Amino acid sequence: MWLELLSIFRKGDPMETLASEFRDMLRLLQQMCDIVKEHIFEQDLSLDQRSQVYKLDVQVNKLERSIRKRVVSHVTLSRDHVPYCLLLMTLVKDAERIGDYWKNISEVSTLGAGTIPEGELKTELQEIIGVATMLMNDLVPILDASDRDRAEELLQTSRLTGKRCDQLLVELAKSEFSAAETTALVLLTRFHKRIIGHSFNILSSVVMPLHKVDFYDEQFLEATSPADG
Repeated sequence: MWLELLSIFRKGDPMETLASEFRDMLRLLQQMCDIVKEHIFEQDLSLDQRSQVYKLDVQVNKLERSIRKRVVSHVTLSRDHVPYCLLLMTLVKDAERIGDYWKNISEVSTLGAGTIPEGELKTELQEIIGVATMLMNDLVPILDASDRDRAEELLQTSRLTGKRCDQLLVELAKSEFSAAETTALVLLTRFHKRIIGHSFNILSSVVMPLHKVDFYDEQFLEATSPADG
């Protein structure tokens, strides 16, 4: 579906720049991730670093509003490519929400969270964070190449990691952490789960038809894949 969207916004089309601006949104998200990721557990972002995160989030929001405004204008005036315009509206909202969650992660220390002690739960959270970070690095290359194989691989990983997030919260409920430690684990788990979930939605546009974007249907993919050999 992403490849079809690119094909209709061809050179010379007034909508031509929209896909490029969507990529710009994803690159800004990657920059937010790069600033935040080394400080997640210590929550020791400087004021300057937090300010950078906020400024990047503002840029993401401005791009979202710009894209949505032009999509609405395009549909109102020409009524061409309405399904694809709706798809782009959905994708930019997912990207905007990812920005919100990176900003939220940068603010965890201000919400009563404490340092997370070493142990199995911290190790599990580190692996979950690793998946979210990997997605930030891979979204643009996958979209640019319309890499179905890599998209399907990360869709599977994202879905399994979402289940790991849920299980981590179950295990946390059994723990004897302090209120501050529990707050940190819950917030970081939930925020990263949502980043992974919105990234999942964006990736689904590479492999699924329009009516199944945000939904990963393995049976549909198997039925529509070219035969081997």
